[in-house]
Amino acid sequence: MYSPNNARYKVYIIDEVHMLSNAAFNALLKTLEEPPQNVKFIFATTEIKKIPATIISRCQKFDLQRVDIATLTNHLKRICKAENILYENDSIYQICKASEGSVRDALSLLDQAASLCQDNIKDEIVLSMLGLNGYEKNVELFELCLLNKCEEALKIYDDIIQNGIQPIQIISNLLEISHLASRVNIIKFDPNITEALQVSISKISSHGLPKIVKFWQILIKCVEELRYAPNEQQAGSMAIIKLCYGSIMPDPNEFLEKISNQTKDNLNNNNTNNVKSNIESDLKKVKRFESPDNDESKIIYVPKTFEEVLNLLLVHKEALLHAQIINNVHLISYSEGSIKIRLKDNTDSKFLKKLSSTLENITKTKWLVSQSEEEGEKTIVEKQNSKLDKNKEQIKSNPHFAEVFKHFPQAEITSIEDKDSS
Repeated sequence: MYSPNNARYKVYIIDEVHMLSNAAFNALLKTLEEPPQNVKFIFATTEIKKIPATIISRCQKFDLQRVDIATLTNHLKRICKAENILYENDSIYQICKASEGSVRDALSLLDQAASLCQDNIKDEIVLSMLGLNGYEKNVELFELCLLNKCEEALKIYDDIIQNGIQPIQIISNLLEISHLASRVNIIKFDPNITEALQVSISKISSHGLPKIVKFWQILIKCVEELRYAPNEQQAGSMAIIKLCYGSIMPDPNEFLEKISNQTKDNLNNNNTNNVKSNIESDLKKVKRFESPDNDESKIIYVPKTFEEVLNLLLVHKEALLHAQIINNVHLISYSEGSIKIRLKDNTDSKFLKKLSSTLENITKTKWLVSQSEEEGEKTIVEKQNSKLDKNKEQIKSNPHFAEVFKHFPQAEITSIEDKDSS
């Protein structure tokens, strides 16, 4: 309610405003709805999602971008020059990278480093302060995991732990290496990392993007496990073991390619009857039916096999009849114009008559469809299921898939598709 003494406005800055309680926000709401003419409020936060929508709707929102490493590095160097602080170049870079684009955090880290080093900032002390001491060890650890050298990787992990680095920091470093390697794999050169690190990361990225992305997924899960593990060091050790054995898992693309090649080989080696191709070839050998009302000869196709009967029904849009046959019919014998079958108990009583009349209408030939109690063949659906089960067993016996089921015993094959069948 009081006007400013020396300026036009009184400015109230509330930093970390998301920390206010709901009651505090509600008390502030009325003032924001009708602010005094001589007052300005500035709210600063890094977690905008925690601010109530009623507050946001009464404010102008400005999203401040992170400061890039190059700009931040130049800023810290100017401060060091003005304050007579000596530094090694890599130390300033590590401070800027750790600040994640925040000038305030960068200045705070610079102040700590200057105090520790007595105004002569050394790379080694900064790395130790940031928990990055021996970062090249993390790169070596990552590469050993990629090569499935589990024993050596665990020794490196124990050495890093002995140097006072926490397990969560090791996993975070491995996550960062995975991220950098993925970026380098795509953009080839990352200006935000040092030249020495660029060489190491390029070597890692040569192992292929799918494997590096798989490592990222494993490490993300391990971060969550570390939070709830009773012993962080043991959980970190298990994370290294997961990485090592995750590296030998084949890439899904390799699976698909091998399956596709095997399917093509099987199709080439097996002389399987293709119903559609048979019909096209047999069309040249059709019977002719002379229509009494028309002098012109009409070409009528009479199916030679039971499979061709099924295809003929589909061509003439008799889908319901086709479905009943493949599910309920056990074929006993077949010849042109005569079909002998055994039906399941739940089959429609009018099925035999319906099938006979439909075939007669399509082929213009008399058909005898009879029922018998003989065992006959399996239904089409039963044959398909048997073939599917056989293919599943064949796939499981493949050494590449056997490795998957070894690590994931609960995995199941639900369906098999030939992507190149078209």
